[in-house]
Amino acid sequence: MGKIDKAKEFINMLKVYMGIVTALLISDISGTIKRFNSEKADILFWLGIASIVALAYIFIRLAKYAHQKIDELEEM
Repeated sequence: MGKIDKAKEFINMLKVYMGIVTALLISDISGTIKRFNSEKADILFWLGIASIVALAYIFIRLAKYAHQKIDELEEM
């Protein structure tokens, strides 16, 4: 397997991870909104808020890393 093929496969794996994080983020946002609308601002609500922030941070880091790898792929 060539270096370019290996880099492309790595970028595709990053896309899969970003898809998983996106799905988790969407489901967490909907669950947190549902809990907010039912006026249950208990510990699960605040854990939902914290996990939204954490998942958003992870998504941003993965996106930046993927763009960095794509830029490196152009140089090959």
